[in-house]
Amino acid sequence: MSAFIATLLIVAAAELGDKTQLLTFGFAAKYPLWEVLAAIFSATGLLMAVAVLFGSIITSFIPIFYIKLLAGIFFIIFGIWNWFGKEGEAQEEKQKNGSPFWIVFSAFLLAELGDKTQLATLALSAEYGRPILVWIGATLGMVLVNGIGALAGKWMGKLLPEIWLRLIGSVVFIGFGITSLLEIFIK
Repeated sequence: MSAFIATLLIVAAAELGDKTQLLTFGFAAKYPLWEVLAAIFSATGLLMAVAVLFGSIITSFIPIFYIKLLAGIFFIIFGIWNWFGKEGEAQEEKQKNGSPFWIVFSAFLLAELGDKTQLATLALSAEYGRPILVWIGATLGMVLVNGIGALAGKWMGKLLPEIWLRLIGSVVFIGFGITSLLEIFIK
């Protein structure tokens, strides 16, 4: 099996039901679909390039504990902000700060940094010795699965009232934040 196909299938399977797929779902219910997809594609391309090129060197400089700690705190803050934010705030924020691209990009980047899909990409790159094919396969695998999550989120965003979307999104973000923190403190 080629490096590209193997990586695409392994990364896509690993990403199914992962926290970032659920985060993508929540972001797509709140923000324009094209901005969510562009942010996810950009963050994924960067993360998988880091995995292929640098591998474990990153964690030599920044311990994974601090990366996961920051991600957990960030998720909890975003969940609280999502719940207490006003319905019109997202529109005001978009007009004031430009697009929500950077919010989605940074949340996705933090959530995936050091995650199983990035580690799998590192291992596959070492196994196949074809970094470009592994990078393309990993990036497309992630974008495919998270694209499905984004489409589902956009669809649910049209069906459910704003208050339910905020509640679901807040619970998901805070739940992942608490889970991330528990994972690093309870081992």
